[in-house]
Amino acid sequence: MSVHNVIAIDLGASSGRLMHIGQQGSQMKMNEIYRFSNEGIRVGGRTYTDIFHIYHEILQGLKKAVHEMGVIDGIGIDTWGHDFAILDREGELMRIPYQYRDSQSQGMIDEADCIFGKKRLFELTGSKDFWCNTIYQILGIRKRNGSILDEGTDMLMIPDFIVYLLTGTKTGESTSASLTQMYDVSKNKWSGEILEKIGMQKEMMPKILPHGAVKGFLSEDILAAIGAPKDRKIPVINIAEHDTAAAAYAAPTDSEQYVFISSGTWSIIGTILPQPVISDVVYEGGFSNEGAAYGKIKLTQTIMGMWFVQELRKVWERKELNTDYDYLIAEAEASVPFCRFIDVEDDLFRSPYDMESAINSYLSKTGQPIAKTQGEFYRTVMESLAYAYRHSIDRLAELTGYDPEAVYFLGGAARDTMFCQFIADATGRKLVAGPVEATAVGNALMQIESFADCEEEEIRGLRLNAEVTCYQPRNSAIWQENYKRFYDVTASGKVG
Repeated sequence: MSVHNVIAIDLGASSGRLMHIGQQGSQMKMNEIYRFSNEGIRVGGRTYTDIFHIYHEILQGLKKAVHEMGVIDGIGIDTWGHDFAILDREGELMRIPYQYRDSQSQGMIDEADCIFGKKRLFELTGSKDFWCNTIYQILGIRKRNGSILDEGTDMLMIPDFIVYLLTGTKTGESTSASLTQMYDVSKNKWSGEILEKIGMQKEMMPKILPHGAVKGFLSEDILAAIGAPKDRKIPVINIAEHDTAAAAYAAPTDSEQYVFISSGTWSIIGTILPQPVISDVVYEGGFSNEGAAYGKIKLTQTIMGMWFVQELRKVWERKELNTDYDYLIAEAEASVPFCRFIDVEDDLFRSPYDMESAINSYLSKTGQPIAKTQGEFYRTVMESLAYAYRHSIDRLAELTGYDPEAVYFLGGAARDTMFCQFIADATGRKLVAGPVEATAVGNALMQIESFADCEEEEIRGLRLNAEVTCYQPRNSAIWQENYKRFYDVTASGKVG
């Protein structure tokens, strides 16, 4: 029976944590070793990823892990997508990486259309035109300060840059690369045509390693910094580095194809396929072919997610109001249902200072009553998200011909029992909620699977033994009745 202890370093857009996952046979135990905040910092009108803060906090977490665990068999790193670092010929970071919410990508989809023609990027990569894709950040940088790119010798996505800081090796990974809209998911390689037209040298792009490969070993300096013996060999494993791909791999199912919702700052609704689907229907529907574990594809739609709640809680904290989730859920349950709907993709919600004001602006624009209480705001967001999920799942069924009986709801929002029931009711499908720590679980599963002494049945047991809660549709009739209202209101909001 295999016994392993690994560290999953999971970096989201608002926080990071190090999870210890212990595996013995088909049983898995996990505990959080270290958690830290991770938000973009705004300096001089630009928004950056505070990469050295993240690096410092990772070292603190690894130091604690060495103290508590002793032996670490592997480390995997997953992060949010799109952001990157540029290195110079000395291997040093040229500039602090920009964060994807920086304004320099604004208007760059139109710029790309002028360079490539409408839809050409989708044809080359399978990826949708999403405002924060890496390519639009690069076009924004080139327009504003192209020397950053011209003088650079290496481009590494954020998880690969962190691996470089820990090991000294420069490598790439497919799920993270697929978020750039510069990577051809059909051919599993960087697109030469795209790189040439945006002025990026092919030599700048890292070699993509297969999943399960060793990216490198912690350097002697890092071993010393975290208190590990200098002769210890601690590998960093090439797992699915985009956090959604890691989460999707943790879905507790034996099926080769399944529909999942990964709920974090963003909500990603998708299904797993053996190959990309590159068609006019996929393009017009706003879907994207992204990398999944072991060379498979996630056909996904990305919409706003817990970003609404995160930003509302910031507003309420400034007002010194109660932001405890149990309180917010209770207040929402006490609010009148189906009074207000929002289009969760409206530009008003992209990066507002005050999410309350943004929501009420949308409600006023669409002739709906404004929200006044915390419960009304929370219920409005959760009902609207549930309906948005239903719309995406229905469209996925039309595109693929696969109409699932169950949907796998992955991530921290699976703790919200009210929201889970909303999703089951809105979609009319069984909802399997969990694992809550899906991203860390998927990260760890891929590490454990890479070890030579791990049996396939052990991985199957680890996945299927995950702690989940199932929800059956209970009020589908009234949710169906109000779906048309939601659709009409949000469609009118797009016009206004």
